[in-house]
Amino acid sequence: MLITSLVMSLNQLLPVAILLILLQVVAKQSLMKLLGGLILGIGLSFLFVKSAPLISPLFDYQGLEYAQIGLCILIFISALYYAIKQATAAFMIAIISVMTLYLSHYIIYLIGFWQNNEAAQSLFIGTFLGLGICSSFSVLLYFLLSATKQRFGLTPLLVLLALNSAAKLVVALDLASQIDLIATTVTVWDLRDILTENSEFGRVLRALIGYEATPNLTSVLSYALSSVLFLSACYFIPKLITKEKP
Repeated sequence: MLITSLVMSLNQLLPVAILLILLQVVAKQSLMKLLGGLILGIGLSFLFVKSAPLISPLFDYQGLEYAQIGLCILIFISALYYAIKQATAAFMIAIISVMTLYLSHYIIYLIGFWQNNEAAQSLFIGTFLGLGICSSFSVLLYFLLSATKQRFGLTPLLVLLALNSAAKLVVALDLASQIDLIATTVTVWDLRDILTENSEFGRVLRALIGYEATPNLTSVLSYALSSVLFLSACYFIPKLITKEKP
């Protein structure tokens, strides 16, 4: 139970921490706004879990999947808008959405096992260790990305943010295939012999850029096209805005 709780906490916390660090390095937000976003995200995660019985029966009992698909799309759009305009509202929406998407899963996991006295201690220790590892990783990633920005400019960060945001659309496609909105396509390649998603480095890559060892054709095309769209919008839209100014 301890190892399971640790792995589960890392799987749900790392995507939140990585997106937060990426957005913060692209354009810094004040500590108060950062804390406000985190508090709202935690609150809405609990609200999402509490509202699950009401959401689930919608759309022929596929309401939760539709809600999660909507959150994935919202993360992509708000991250893109933040990359272009550095608007605080976009930052808050992206953080709150990603926390609601990922933390709600862990909250459900905690609620399911917390009433068991024997499991509660393992859950607490696993969660505490996961928070510690995630915090340490976030600090290192922040300084690494800050140094990268200082040396190479904003472009490498925008590429990482584009890949991270595109991965959220792949998650949305996976959810859509689960409820038969889209058909599952053939697997393009199999990299499990080289790097599995369940390895330590594989988990980090999955949280950072959406790494999949066995992606299907639809996922690969969506990932590539949405990444290109993200970067193209970041490059061309500011130029168009500049040209329109008198």
